[in-house]
Amino acid sequence: MRISWLSADEITSARQALTARGASYEDHFHPDFVVPPAPPGYGMLDWSGVAEHVARAERVSKVVRDAGLAEARARFWDSKIAIEAATLAAAAYQGGELALDEVIDVLTCPIDGYVFYAPFLELLVALGRDQIDRTVQVYEQFVVAYARALCQIPHGARRVGAMRDGLADFYVRAGRLDDAEALFERRHDEDCGDVAVALSASRAFLAAGSISHAVRWLGVGAVRAATLGRDELATRLRNKQERVRERLS
Repeated sequence: MRISWLSADEITSARQALTARGASYEDHFHPDFVVPPAPPGYGMLDWSGVAEHVARAERVSKVVRDAGLAEARARFWDSKIAIEAATLAAAAYQGGELALDEVIDVLTCPIDGYVFYAPFLELLVALGRDQIDRTVQVYEQFVVAYARALCQIPHGARRVGAMRDGLADFYVRAGRLDDAEALFERRHDEDCGDVAVALSASRAFLAAGSISHAVRWLGVGAVRAATLGRDELATRLRNKQERVRERLS
């Protein structure tokens, strides 16, 4: 399971720096994290953040490997550090022991811009299907926190938009169609240079059997495509709109 936005090369560089001269990952916590020197020629701006992110993940993984998941849970269960909670949850998932509360722990920690949250949102939806109100609330609160944390970082707006799109899609599956409509409308207005949100909305509503909503969003997509000069796409969407509309008759 992927849990980090860092590339394999970035993780390797951090591991090498953290374990230089025989150091362990644990050696860098006193108890606060002490940043090792960056590798020669390292080009990322946030070396301290990258190094700490990797160190925290690796020290949790080492406890899992050496002492088992139960020991790692006992030590890191209440750390409230997103990458540590994510590493624990990933280990539990690999061992077939993941519970909903562990997923929620990941999503309610302070946001870490390096954590790749998508699989945890998917697991939230899958494991929380019998607690839909709680699941919706956790998802909503996470998206708000994520937007607040990433609003000022490079490419943050794109990642926040993707999270909001995911929430809108989940609203449809949860039967909260009014909430879905409102959020899809907001995202369509934000993403004014593309048709992607309208297409996502039409697919989500169609998959949920909400034909009238799907028809409307196909029309919205056709209008946006025409406005952007994408006439071929606009025609395809209008044709599909007519085919889908036939299901209403």
